Amino acid sequence: MGGKGSRLLPYTRTRPKALLELGGHSVLEIILRRLRAFGFDRVTLCVSHLGEQIRAEIGDGARLGLSVDYSLDERPLGTAAPLRLAPGWTDPAVVMNGDILTTLDFADLHRAHERTGSVLTVAFLRRRFTAGVGLVRLEEGRVIEVMEKPTFGLNVSSGIYVVSPSALDHIPEGPADMPTLINNLIGHGEPVHGYGFSGSWHDIGTPARYEEAKKAFQAEPRRYLEPGPPGATEHVAVDELAAVRDIGLLVDSGGHQRKEARA
Repeated sequence: MGGKGSRLLPYTRTRPKALLELGGHSVLEIILRRLRAFGFDRVTLCVSHLGEQIRAEIGDGARLGLSVDYSLDERPLGTAAPLRLAPGWTDPAVVMNGDILTTLDFADLHRAHERTGSVLTVAFLRRRFTAGVGLVRLEEGRVIEVMEKPTFGLNVSSGIYVVSPSALDHIPEGPADMPTLINNLIGHGEPVHGYGFSGSWHDIGTPARYEEAKKAFQAEPRRYLEPGPPGATEHVAVDELAAVRDIGLLVDSGGHQRKEARA
């Protein structure tokens, strides 16, 4: 949560985007309440820009039923490098951006990560995009297909991950973002899995997206604050979603066992 939220001006001129309100609750509070509802009990918040406001708002997390600690990003480090600053990290943790509104089942995501034995799991959504023009496919200069305004299926990164501590060995020195970490893991043959899900997801990165998220939350606040019915899951296999031409891209738009989350 170290970004300055410049794309969200003027909303973020004096307020970090994680504390923007959607309807009686800040974005960050909604995330924390949802994590707690799914059984997570410890959260580390990586803060930088206007981080003192986040500390004042969230404190130690007791009022939300959580144990919250902080790591300070004194200079912009990106979305992956701040993981090196997180204290006492020994088990796989949910890692996510602090400006997301979603109905994702965090507990099912965490279980899927442990079940696959992955070092890092990327939660993604299937999105359909229609080209507004005709496209031509070529092989060695020869036209092999003409597609008139085709629809493509893309796997869109949600900015939500589960990361095992061993991934720290693959974060380069200095600033680093999650795509860099993921590609480093893949390059070294480490297992990286995807977790496809349906449901609601809003990346609150622009004024228009912020207003969309606000309307969605105000219409159904309980949907975002509480888990769904017992046994419900939004995990969707890729082949169930691939009803359109797939161009194979992952688009980046972040006994009793303690569950942890990092934001």
